[in-house]
Amino acid sequence: MRVASNQLRIGDRLTESIYLHTDHPIVEAGKKIGNDELRRIQRFLIKEVVIEDRPDLVEGEEVQVETVEAHTEHPFEEFIRSYNKVFMSWEQGMKPNVYDALSWVKQSVPERITRKDVLPFFLERGTEAYTVRHAIYRGAVAQMLAEAVGKDRKMIHELWTASYFADYGLARIMEWRHTKRYEAMQQEIFQRHPAMAYQALQKETIISDTVNRLIVQHHERLDGTGYPLKVKGDKITDHSRLFIVADVFAAMTSWRPYREAYTPFDAYRHLKARPMQYCSKYVLLLGQLLLPIEVGDRVLMSNGKIATIVRKNPIFDRPVISYEEQGRMTIIDLMEERQHSIIQLMD
Repeated sequence: MRVASNQLRIGDRLTESIYLHTDHPIVEAGKKIGNDELRRIQRFLIKEVVIEDRPDLVEGEEVQVETVEAHTEHPFEEFIRSYNKVFMSWEQGMKPNVYDALSWVKQSVPERITRKDVLPFFLERGTEAYTVRHAIYRGAVAQMLAEAVGKDRKMIHELWTASYFADYGLARIMEWRHTKRYEAMQQEIFQRHPAMAYQALQKETIISDTVNRLIVQHHERLDGTGYPLKVKGDKITDHSRLFIVADVFAAMTSWRPYREAYTPFDAYRHLKARPMQYCSKYVLLLGQLLLPIEVGDRVLMSNGKIATIVRKNPIFDRPVISYEEQGRMTIIDLMEERQHSIIQLMD
């Protein structure tokens, strides 16, 4: 059925791809409509789309759904709704408003964030508004890391301010995303987005040097393989090292159009395996905070065995484990036998 774009609902499924000026669709046929797809359709002023037939909602049903959601809403939902309006304004060409941003941070940032506040919420949200959600997810993980190492409240606010502005360049790039220029220079254009946000804030004296550095360095790597400036080593600040780990973990554990989300433990293993790129101090801390391994938990080992945790060690992912082999119980201290490692959490 053909409907006006302003009649679309979350969950509608397209039966025809939507194109603009190139052979690459804005939204592909078969795609279920979420907040990201709605925003794209609105951004490019698409008037009508073709979707699967759907019966009209009964009037009382819609009210009931809203009432249930109002009682069960996660605190981060309001963060995302308010930030989504900001991000859409950037997509439409508006410049960043630093006073609104600082006010948003001051009023919205929680006093404290725990694992149960972060992972269940962001891991269950699938494909909806992933670009917008990433800013909130990254900020929450960064706050957790900052609190764990004793950074003060001012620094936590600066991490959130950086997360608020870091993807401003992505919003501006979306204006080009379906042009031939973007297709020809996709990687080069994408890698400019940290610098675009940095440059947009250069005249704003109220934004600290720390925030500006966090923004421009959030895709850098310790070995110099990042972007946009390819700085490395000591030129990447401690605050930025924390922010980079938060950014990559939040991105990897979220769905993207070109891949499914990684599990939290797989994302942690990816970071841990690259000490030349990511700060090991913050990677290990991330795992300790977000991936608690308890005595009695089952794990899949690198030798293919399913083992049970029998004792914790100071390094959380190298506990003492046991498993049965040929009728005998084998016990291994992973701190001593480094050739073995946990590759998956089973519980």
